[in-house]
This record gives sequence, structure tokens and C-alpha cells, in this order.
Amino acid sequence: MVDPDIKPSLKTRLRHVADALRKPQSWILLGLGFSCALPFLLVGGTLAFWLRAEHITLTIIGFSTWVSLLYGLKFVWAPWMDKVRLPLLYGWLGQRRSWMLLSQVGVAIGLIAMAMIGPKHLTAFLIAAVFVAFAAASQEIAVDAWRVEQTTDEATQAVNPSLWAFGFRAGILVTDSLILVISKRAGWPFAYTGIAALLIIGVAATLFANRTEIETHLRAQARSLKAILVDPVVSFFNEHKGTAGLILLTLALYRLPDYLTSIAPAMYQDTGLDSDAIAAMRASVGLGASLAGIAAGGSCLLFLGLQRTFILGALIGPVSNLCFAWMSVSHGSLGVFAFTLVADNFSNGIAETALVAFMTRMTGRDHTLTHYALMYSIAALTGKLLKGFNGQIVDSLTPSLGLFDAYSTFFMGTAVIAIPCLILCWTIRQKGVFSER
Repeated sequence: MVDPDIKPSLKTRLRHVADALRKPQSWILLGLGFSCALPFLLVGGTLAFWLRAEHITLTIIGFSTWVSLLYGLKFVWAPWMDKVRLPLLYGWLGQRRSWMLLSQVGVAIGLIAMAMIGPKHLTAFLIAAVFVAFAAASQEIAVDAWRVEQTTDEATQAVNPSLWAFGFRAGILVTDSLILVISKRAGWPFAYTGIAALLIIGVAATLFANRTEIETHLRAQARSLKAILVDPVVSFFNEHKGTAGLILLTLALYRLPDYLTSIAPAMYQDTGLDSDAIAAMRASVGLGASLAGIAAGGSCLLFLGLQRTFILGALIGPVSNLCFAWMSVSHGSLGVFAFTLVADNFSNGIAETALVAFMTRMTGRDHTLTHYALMYSIAALTGKLLKGFNGQIVDSLTPSLGLFDAYSTFFMGTAVIAIPCLILCWTIRQKGVFSER
């Protein structure tokens, strides 16, 4: 990484960005980001659409989101993926890509199983969803490690998260918009099977990716549990000295307001929005705002620096929660829905790009995969655990407030989380965390 105290000229920065964009490996992140996005909503928000269509209660839908808790538990098995070599695949693809390929195949198998079982057999259906979430989280672990090891200077720090995020948003477009159109006409099982087939894009990106320079110097398979589990975590705390706890606490709150909007798809249906209208709006104004937000996030990283961009993301991220509160009492207004999509996708585009760049900066190179997985797990675990109670909270507020006022009250409450997060961002700034590495 570059010395943060050195401030190159604008011309120099733009030249470095152009150099980074000429590297084929940077563009491979589009395909890898797309592949990571495909299962993300299929065990989350889009799954709520399918369950609600089968008349499953909000409480059960809320608890079903705990399937995605596995994303927040990456740190449990990430150390094995960092050190353990897969037979046959390692010799062909190396450490990172062998795990990518195995997990991509696992995601496809799990999605096909969900399609074949269906929500009418809820227990078996959710077991298949758990398998998808495990394989999907494993894919992200391997891809994150590969991306971090490709990020070597200020230019790639701005470019790589943005390209990955563009690919991810393209995948989200498929699984939160296009899938609604397909499911309405061909059914949810066909839609899930179709998404499984699209994982061939991720497989192709994996095969075209190269081995990173850091990966080629990894030691052979670790033999002891201490070397696999304990040493990487200890090295993270040693590297960040007295600020490691503050970093992790900040990450735990940074995207929490966004995670708590997971009940929004059920709210869309309850307000009477047609699935075709939702898909069309998401694919037009929603996608445009998302791409603009990611581009804005990358530009902010380049011109404002990581510190200001990270704080900006914490500030504007919860704006979407207030918009959801407004939407829930707007009685299905497409205008309000469009405004909410713009606010949600643009603000989250900046916040997510800033978060990825921050975690990349904080990742040590001796235990790349485990450090990043630890931070991601902390960032995701709190939200994924608490969002399981979303439906129960809305259901409990409904008798006294009515369904739509209950939704509105809930979303306004989730926006307040931005306050302690901003305080923590300011605290780690004062302690010089952004100047590390």
C-alpha cells in the first residue's frame, strides 16, 4: 500500500487509475462480483417474496432470514480456506480459485434443490437454503481474498471495490428485478433454476483469473488448530494494537440500518405494488441510482480519500430507512417508490464501496482471507441476527398502530442507529486508524 502521507497530484492519480483499468484482472472482478450477488438475495429479500406469495406469516419470514447468518459466520471456516489445500483442484487452480470453483458449484446445487423442494415443505426447503448460504459465503471468502491481494496501491483501492460492486449490482438486478418477472410467468422454481445456470459466469471468471503474487508465497497446509484458528486472529489484534476493538465495533454498526430493511419486500406486497412494476422500477431508476452511487463512492475514494468517504457512507446510508418509512404510508405510490429506490441505491452504493475499501485497507497480508472474513463477519453478523426479529416487531406493533404505521415506525427507529456509528467513525479517525498501513 502507498504511504497515506504522500498526496500525489490529480494528474498522477488519474494516470494510476487508467493503468489499473488496463489490467485484465481488475475487470475479472465484474464477473466475480456478479457471481457473488446471485445467491445473496435468494436466501434473503427475494426469498421473502416467495415465502409471502405462499402466505407465510411475517414472523416466520423474519426468522427465515437467519439463514443468511452464515454470511456473518465466515470467520469460523475462513482460516481453513486460507491454509488448507483442496486435492486435485489446488494443483490446477491454486488456493483462491480452487475454493471459488468448489463454492460456485455448491451454490448451483443448493439453488436447484430449493427449486425442487419448494416452501410447502418448509423445513427441507430452509435446510437447502442454509446450504446455499454456506456455499455462497464460502464463495465470497475466496473472492474477497483474491480481490484484496490484487489491491496494491491507491488506484486499485479505488478501482477494485468499484468494479466488484458494479458486478455485484448487475447480479442484484437479476435477483431482485428480473426474477420477479420470470417467477410471475414461469413460477419460482423455474426462476431459481435459471439463476443457478447463471453461475457459469462466475465459473468463467474464476478460470480466467490468475494466481496472486501473495498466494504464490503461502505456506503449505497448516497442521495445528492454533496455526489455523488462533494465529490469524491474534495477528489482526497485534497489527491494529489498541484500535482493533474499536474497528470491529464500528463495522458492527456501519451497515446495520441497511440490514434491518430486509422486511421491505413484504411491505411492497402489502402496499399492493405489482411485481412487474417493482421489477421495472428496480431495473430502471433503481439500477441507475445504484451504479451512480458506486461510481460516486469510487470517485470519493480517489479524490476525498478513504477517511472522508467512510464517514460520508455512515452519514447517508440510513437515509433510505427514512424513505422506507415514508413509502410504507404512501399506499403504493409509484412516485414515492421511485424516490425511495433512488435514495436507497445511491446512498448504499457509496456506503458499500467505502466499507469494502476500509476493510481492504485494514487487512493484513499474512492472513488475508481470515482478516477480511473476520471484519466482514462482524459487519454482517449483528444485522443478520437482529433482522430475524423484523417481522415479529412489525407484527407486534400492528394491533395498536395498524400494519402500515407499524412498518413506518419500525423503519424510522432503524435510522437512529446512524448516530452511535458516526460517533465511532469520529473516534477511530481521532486515533489515526485511517492512516494505518
